[in-house]
Amino acid sequence: MGAQSIVVSARGKNMRDAFNNAVEEANDYYGHQEGYSGAINNCELTGDWTNKRSNYPEDDHFHEAILDYTHKRDVIGYCTQDPVGNANKIKSVVNNMPQHGTRKWKTVYEAVDYGDSVVATADTQTECIKKARAYVEKNPSGSAIKIRVNKILVEGNQICATIAYKKSSRERQGSYTFVGWAPC
Repeated sequence: MGAQSIVVSARGKNMRDAFNNAVEEANDYYGHQEGYSGAINNCELTGDWTNKRSNYPEDDHFHEAILDYTHKRDVIGYCTQDPVGNANKIKSVVNNMPQHGTRKWKTVYEAVDYGDSVVATADTQTECIKKARAYVEKNPSGSAIKIRVNKILVEGNQICATIAYKKSSRERQGSYTFVGWAPC
């Protein structure tokens, strides 16, 4: 099988993120073709040449230098527009959801194993102990079962607040270009 030169542009918060976005887009467009789609989804990011870009007056010459340096399945990336991060002091927003009326709680007893997995539940401690003993007798793993008391919400809002990312008005992803050889 051969290889063809590719030049792919993508956006992301950093070069790795942009490369992953380009690969995902190629997977959606070309599918997974056993490594020979002739696209970036069958390549590995092998370097960052952003600092070498100023040595070449034109992109064509820069791309030729990258192609001379890379091998089949290799791409090298460079930044064409720097990302701008979130400079806000507070980067999240909270939305409280107040409960109207009262919440109703129920006490339950839980039998938990060594991995903190619940193996039995009951409304009373005695009933939970009986269930836990039956479980241990059926599954003699040698580990102890603990009984813990817990409260579960029976009535009322289960979610009391949401927290979301607050994007800055100046924030933007960076632009990156990837050059190399894709197998075809």
